[in-house]
Amino acid sequence: MGVASRLILGVAIGVLLAGGALEMDPRAFLGFFVVNLLYGIFVWRASDRAGVELDWLNLIFDTAVMVLLLRLSGGAVSPLGFMVYLWFFSMLLANVQSGDPRSLAFMAVIGWLVFALGSGGREWPRVMAVNSVGLGLFAFGALVLLDERRLGRLDPLTRVLNRGAGLECLAEKMRRREGFELAFIDLKNFKAVNDAYGHAVGDQVLRVLAGRLLASVRGRDLVIRYGGDEFLVAASGSGLQKRLRRVFATPLSVFGRRVAVQGDVGLVHWRSEDGLSLQELLDRADAAMYRMKYTGVREDH
Repeated sequence: MGVASRLILGVAIGVLLAGGALEMDPRAFLGFFVVNLLYGIFVWRASDRAGVELDWLNLIFDTAVMVLLLRLSGGAVSPLGFMVYLWFFSMLLANVQSGDPRSLAFMAVIGWLVFALGSGGREWPRVMAVNSVGLGLFAFGALVLLDERRLGRLDPLTRVLNRGAGLECLAEKMRRREGFELAFIDLKNFKAVNDAYGHAVGDQVLRVLAGRLLASVRGRDLVIRYGGDEFLVAASGSGLQKRLRRVFATPLSVFGRRVAVQGDVGLVHWRSEDGLSLQELLDRADAAMYRMKYTGVREDH
């Protein structure tokens, strides 16, 4: 949650408290409001410099906040129980990009722990049983929604990330300070393939090539269709150039034909200490690709 959402949360709870819909010690509410707002300001100021550690800190802090709110406002029968569901769903949308079952299960367990630690009393078993069912339904709904979201992020022809979604993922990698190699790939003479065999074969060439690119990288790496016959590949570690050479080493099998396809590859490296923006990184990769295209010289940066 950012500064605005934390401020809205505090004001909403204050309105419920002032209207008599919520029982909470006003001093405890004031302490919660101040600490929550100060933490939001800290996250806002630190987000540009922090990496994945800030995501974990947010999860721990927000979990503690939800537990504290339940404890301060009635535990198992707290009117703020619905806040846990809103927080749970927003965390799913923010952190589970592709409906990964393991991440989804992890978030569901966190939501269950919030209720378990924030609740108490004689009605605890019944309330926990109800909330367990509720969290399960929320997780299932999130899985369906995230799967639809994932499909909307894919290029309809090649089924790799489309340009918009791919650049978002690259920006997220940079925000999390994950070092990676970035390859800008431009297919050589792809127009000749369309002219010789027709656009149906050309489309299938792109599909098969995209499949090879996906097979050449790891699960958390990215393959992006950047333009008509242009792709971006972002991979952690090293050796991406060698793997891409293998991708183009043998002809593609397309509708019973063997179609030889080559690509000009511009390769650059990104590290958090370089201080490059996403656009600057793309410009460097594009320039490296053009050097390869017109001079045959491959330069790794």
